Amino acid sequence: MKSSIAIALLTIPLFASAHEHAAHVHGVAELDVAIDGRQVLITLESPADNLLGFEHAPKSEAEKAKFAAVKTLLNNPAELFVPDAAAQCKAAPAQVTLPTFNKGAHSDIEAEYRFDCASAPASIALPLWKNAAGLKKLTVNLATAQGQKQLSLKKGDSIKLK
Repeated sequence: MKSSIAIALLTIPLFASAHEHAAHVHGVAELDVAIDGRQVLITLESPADNLLGFEHAPKSEAEKAKFAAVKTLLNNPAELFVPDAAAQCKAAPAQVTLPTFNKGAHSDIEAEYRFDCASAPASIALPLWKNAAGLKKLTVNLATAQGQKQLSLKKGDSIKLK
């Protein structure tokens, strides 16, 4: 279930074209970040390989354990995204869609995160980098009251919102 902000993002030309042309590329994930007043909505789309290290149904005990660990990680927003402390944000429960591993198909992970804040954050730190070994680049589609832009982040970067 997508929130109204996420649906609105898909109608913005910058984001619509990004979604139409988004390709399944290992090492690359896409974030849509919308700031609406004191609410922050983040949607993540990533090849499963970036987080799991594989794109097939888990077979070995190690793969099953990795799948369970990634599921736990994705349901813990603070392990992925940290709005600056001054904003005093609280995360709502995550909405995560894990891959079904259809034979021969690419496997993707999608997740939605919402933060309710006392004030709009100036930045969002990305612990996601340390928790997604296969992730090398993030394409961030950003919508704020100041406008829209697309950012290309490399390992270790954070999202500057102002």
